[in-house]
Amino acid sequence: MRIVNEPETIDGIRVVQESEEIVKALRNGETVYHWEAGNSMSPLINHMEYCKIVPCVPIDVKRGDAVFCKIIAETGEPYYMVHQVWEIADCGHDHRKWFKIGSTGTQIFGWSCDVLGKAYGTDIYQEITPDIARAWEEEMKLKIDWK
Repeated sequence: MRIVNEPETIDGIRVVQESEEIVKALRNGETVYHWEAGNSMSPLINHMEYCKIVPCVPIDVKRGDAVFCKIIAETGEPYYMVHQVWEIADCGHDHRKWFKIGSTGTQIFGWSCDVLGKAYGTDIYQEITPDIARAWEEEMKLKIDWK
């Protein structure tokens, strides 16, 4: 296990926390690191663990993979997340693959056809400072409001 405190890079790979920046990086073919908070992806990715997000194409995604994807919230707004693929469907008039996205437990978030990257646990963890704890608390309030 390795503990770090908000590095700009890890092993030469850029660390990115903002979803829109992750989207840009992946669309440009760039691999990034991003730390995740919460236990919904354990044991694939643990609380405060950095995951390595690698650009992918839908054909490379398999059931059980952790992915960075876009889900449409009940408000109609896009919401990006790292979660697990539960099912894959080749259906619809648009001839795209659709992925059922959920936690490693029992929570399902919905279907997505926008999977931008595969995510991998790294055993590298973010040090929990007071600022990090406050930011995580705010993020969790947003997620609760989204549901």
